[in-house]
Amino acid sequence: MKKRIIILAVLVVLLIGGVVIGVYANGNTAKDNEDKKTTAKKATSTPKDTNKTVDTEKKDTVKDSVTDDKGVVTKGSSDIEKNAPTKSSGNSTESNKNTPSTPAFSLSTSGFKTSNVASVLGGTVTTTYLSSSPSFQKIFQNLTIDVNQYKVEHVVGANKSVSASNPESYLANKNGYVITLDISIKNTSSKDKMYKADQITLVGANEFVGGSLDNFVPSNFHLIGSKSDPNNFAAGKTARGLLTFTMTEAVYNDLAADSKLGVPNPDKFDSTVSEAKAGDDVVVSFPVK
Repeated sequence: MKKRIIILAVLVVLLIGGVVIGVYANGNTAKDNEDKKTTAKKATSTPKDTNKTVDTEKKDTVKDSVTDDKGVVTKGSSDIEKNAPTKSSGNSTESNKNTPSTPAFSLSTSGFKTSNVASVLGGTVTTTYLSSSPSFQKIFQNLTIDVNQYKVEHVVGANKSVSASNPESYLANKNGYVITLDISIKNTSSKDKMYKADQITLVGANEFVGGSLDNFVPSNFHLIGSKSDPNNFAAGKTARGLLTFTMTEAVYNDLAADSKLGVPNPDKFDSTVSEAKAGDDVVVSFPVK
C-alpha cells in the first residue's frame, strides 16, 4: 500500500512537471512568434522610409532646378530665390545697354552732328543751327560746287590750352562760333582744274569771314582735289570734305542779320582764262540763324 502511494505521487509529480514544461514551451513559442511578427513588421516598414527619403531627395532636386543663368527659377526653393538676381540689377544692366553713346563724326546725317570743336577748345559747344539737306549748288563751266549740309556751333567758356601757332587758338579762352560746311566739288571736264575752296566766304552786313580747309577738320575729312595738289581737282572726279569758318560772337551777330555765301568763279584760278573773260562770282543768301 505504501509502495502504491509512492508510485502514485511520482506519477502526479511527473504529470504536473509535464504540464508546466508544456505551458512554458507554449509561452516561448508564442513569444517567438510575436517577435517574428514584430521583426516582419519592421522589415515591411523599412521600404516606406526608404521611399520617403527618395521622395525627399527628388523634391529637393526639383527645388534646386534652374532654367538658365539669369536667375529664372523653374520650381524654386527659398534658397534659389534668394540667390536669384534682383529686378533692379537686371534693369540696371538693360539701362546701361540702352544708354546711347556719342557716334563718331562722319558725313552721314547723324554723324555730321558730332562736334569736332569741343575736343579742341573745351567749354560748352552747342549746335544752334543745322541744315541736313543740300542747300546750295552752282554749276560752273567746268566745276560743280555743292553744299551738302552745314551747321553752326556756339562755343562758350573755351578752357583748353591751344598752341598760339595753331590757327584754332583764335577762340582759345573765348566765346565764339564755328560754322562747318560739308562741300563737294565735281570736275565735269576732261582736264584737271584748279580751285581754292578756302576762298569761299561768308558775308554779313559789315563783316566777312574767309574759310579754312584745316581748322577743326579731322584728317579723314579734308577736301582734297588730287594726291598731287589738294587744290587741283582731277578730271571727271568728285572731291568731298569740310570747310570751316571761325568767328567771334560780334562777327557772328553781324553775319546773322543778313548772311550770304560768296563763291568765287573757277575761271579766276584757271590760267588759261583771261581776267577780262572770267565769269562773275556767285553771292547767295545763306542763313546761319
